Amino acid sequence: MPLLSEILFRSHDTDGSGTIDASELQAICYRLGYPMTREEIDASLRVIDKDASGQISYPEFKAWWAQKDRFQALKDERETQEDADEWAQWLESVTNHFNFFDKDRSGSIDRHEFKGLYENLKASYHVGTLEDALHELDENKDGVISLQEYIKWLRAQHNA
Repeated sequence: MPLLSEILFRSHDTDGSGTIDASELQAICYRLGYPMTREEIDASLRVIDKDASGQISYPEFKAWWAQKDRFQALKDERETQEDADEWAQWLESVTNHFNFFDKDRSGSIDRHEFKGLYENLKASYHVGTLEDALHELDENKDGVISLQEYIKWLRAQHNA
């Protein structure tokens, strides 16, 4: 007697390819009461498709099906990926902002360059005086602000 996972897999492999594609996965999810958008299906396919072939083999499907919380696991993974995408966008924005003020392209912002950054930060953050801000951002007290120090400071401001 075949396993339920095998029955589901075979019945939704409508083209007989021996794999499940995105539209077939969408049909499975819909039939089981978990309708998903095309974007959600594409993200779910990337989670289940361990060999990145673009198709779900039966062993991949079976491994996913064996999880008790199979649909929650897909949702969690999609949210994790969305968080990673948001973080990457934020980091790129912060890096570009830092580089704008790093006029000499040294990889750090010295006291002279910091004046411009300070004026910019005052518009959005309570930073106190220029000296206070420089002291707070220059964590290792070497007289310059590194990108790492800047990122760490911004994260602390957003988490406060």
